[in-house]
Amino acid sequence: RWSVGLMRVPSTHPPVTRQSWLCASPSAGSPASFCPLLSSGCRLAFVASSEWSGESLSSAGWEQDSKEPALSGKLLEAVRLSLAEQQRQADIGSSELGKMLDSFSDMGFSNAQIMQLFRLQPKLAPQTRLAVVSELLLLGLDADSTLRALQKSPEVLRMTAQQLRHRADYLRRLDLGEGNMNLQQVVIDCPSIFTLSWKKIDAVVRVLKEKCVFTVDQVTEILHRCPNVLLEEPHDLEYKFQYVYFRMGVKHKAVVKSDLFRTPIAEVKNRHIFLERLGLYQTPDKKGQTQIVNPKLKEIIRVSEGDFLVKIAHSSLQEFEVFKKLLAQEEEEGDQDIASEETDSANERERERSDSEEGN
Repeated sequence: RWSVGLMRVPSTHPPVTRQSWLCASPSAGSPASFCPLLSSGCRLAFVASSEWSGESLSSAGWEQDSKEPALSGKLLEAVRLSLAEQQRQADIGSSELGKMLDSFSDMGFSNAQIMQLFRLQPKLAPQTRLAVVSELLLLGLDADSTLRALQKSPEVLRMTAQQLRHRADYLRRLDLGEGNMNLQQVVIDCPSIFTLSWKKIDAVVRVLKEKCVFTVDQVTEILHRCPNVLLEEPHDLEYKFQYVYFRMGVKHKAVVKSDLFRTPIAEVKNRHIFLERLGLYQTPDKKGQTQIVNPKLKEIIRVSEGDFLVKIAHSSLQEFEVFKKLLAQEEEEGDQDIASEETDSANERERERSDSEEGN
């Protein structure tokens, strides 16, 4: 029985028809002070305290009103009520909270954005929230991108300003501060990178260099193109690379250009094996030769499912869905066979050990 396992190449067989592959398997710290970037920006507008109650807030309800005072008393009260619900009311006085709300406004946040910021990690102290936001702005982000990043990864708000600075410095040393994707874009696309430990980041970079044998320049390009690679588990990252390198026969340069590490391994395998069963992809031999012209990896994984089916597989969505179900069944059965073999092997070792002890 042919397996789709890593580094196992199926025996050579003629291309199969659509009908045949559907019916049978193939053989084979302390907060910072107010933000130094403060300017004489717009002030907070009047808002009813009921709008803080958990209902969705529309931007239309937060328009600026030049007749309102610099700081809306009702907005201040709404924020204080929300803090009271989280037992944070004793942490800060009205005057200090008012200054903080003023600071968010001066940094360019609209009224709706300020309320959204306070909804993230609601138990967090306002001082810590302001310190983190200030630090992100110092990295070059604006109010909109800062809010988007924090909405994507609210856990960043629980970091200290010092931790954020240290992470930013470390990422710059990985050349993520320059080039096609600068540090600001990394924060917007994948802000949870800032929550990773040094050990985790080092482990991923070490796998890319030592296990996958990418050059230093290739590692830098991978980090520029796919910063989310730092979030992957090292063994999963190694498996994904080895699958396309050994199983699909794709070389390092093509792997880098394909943005492989943005694509889940399940999707890579589904598309590759689907093409293989249709006779549209062959694993190269030891000399790198194939009897057909394989589509490039980037052509397989960087297009939408619809484009993949129409332009590459020349197949229908229904056929692809049926195939994925059959493949999942094959892999489940294969996993069960492996587990059974491991159990049998363990039982055999136990019997041998028992026989040995009896003989002594």
